[in-house]
Amino acid sequence: MPETKNGADDIVLADSERWSAAVGYVFLLCFYSLHKGRDSDFVRFHARQGFVLFVAECIALALILIVDKTIGRIPLLGLLVVIILRILFGLPALFLAVMGFVKAVFGERWRMPFLGKYAERASLN
Repeated sequence: MPETKNGADDIVLADSERWSAAVGYVFLLCFYSLHKGRDSDFVRFHARQGFVLFVAECIALALILIVDKTIGRIPLLGLLVVIILRILFGLPALFLAVMGFVKAVFGERWRMPFLGKYAERASLN
C-alpha cells in the first residue's frame, strides 16, 4: 500500500487514512470520517473540519429555505435575493470542501478559513 509523508508533522500516512480524511468534506460522509477518526489524529483533524462545514451548510440551507418561503414569494426581487444567497453561501462552501478534500488526499493539514477555529474547539472524542 503506497504511503506519503505529511510535510508538517513528518508522519507517514497510509492511503486509507488520507482518503478517510478526504471524504469527511463530502456532505453526509463527514460522519464516516468521524467514525474512522478515532484511530488517527490526521483523520480526526479533517473529520472535525468536515463536520463544522456540514453544520454551516445545514444552517445556510435552512436560512435560504426560510428566505425562499418568505421574501422569495415576491416576483422578481425575491428570486434575485434567493439566487444571490445561494451564490454567497454555496460557492464558498464548495471551495472549502474541495480545498479540504484535496489537502487531505495529499496528506496535508489545512485549517479552513473562518470555520477552522470552530473545528479546533470541537470536542468530538
